[in-house]
Amino acid sequence: MRLAAMRGGAVASSVDERRRLVAARSLALFARLGFDKVSFADISKATGVPRTALYRCFRTKRDIFDAAIGGVLAELRNRINGILAEKDAADARLSKICSFVVDSLFAQRDFLCAIFNFVFSAVLAGEDMTERVGGFTGGLKRAFRRLVAEGMSTGTFRKSVDPEENAETLFALMESVAFNILLDLEKDPRRAKRRFAEAIKSIST
Repeated sequence: MRLAAMRGGAVASSVDERRRLVAARSLALFARLGFDKVSFADISKATGVPRTALYRCFRTKRDIFDAAIGGVLAELRNRINGILAEKDAADARLSKICSFVVDSLFAQRDFLCAIFNFVFSAVLAGEDMTERVGGFTGGLKRAFRRLVAEGMSTGTFRKSVDPEENAETLFALMESVAFNILLDLEKDPRRAKRRFAEAIKSIST
């Protein structure tokens, strides 16, 4: 009984490892070919995992895409939550989150390409992507809103500042940076970070 349980655990661990490998290696494929053009055969070739084994780990191509995107998003969320929990002033943490996300966007261009391609493809096919996009973006907006509100309460930011409006402004700036990275128009993360520093300074006391 115990041996069977140990074997079962080893099998589960092996499947989890394979899922992580497929998710990580397929992201560049989705970015390069676009979601619609990627096949299970393409994923099998790119990851080195036989198609039969792929089907044991994932039911659909969408499941693989979700795992690929979800892995990156989980890392981003964990780091942002870690910064939120730090003891620095609100403006310092806000600046740190903006810098971290900018660096991540430059480092994860495949992630950006895969998401933009998927969203545009789905919209063209008539799918309502409102909830889906909100899942991609909601956590960052909430972090911006929380820190602006906290900064107002501690006197770091002006009392006249609207947390919702400024969270939207910062997020729009991040969207602009992401889009420019995709188009290869934004080449220097320091330049992007300066724009966030100016935005944060504009609401400071």
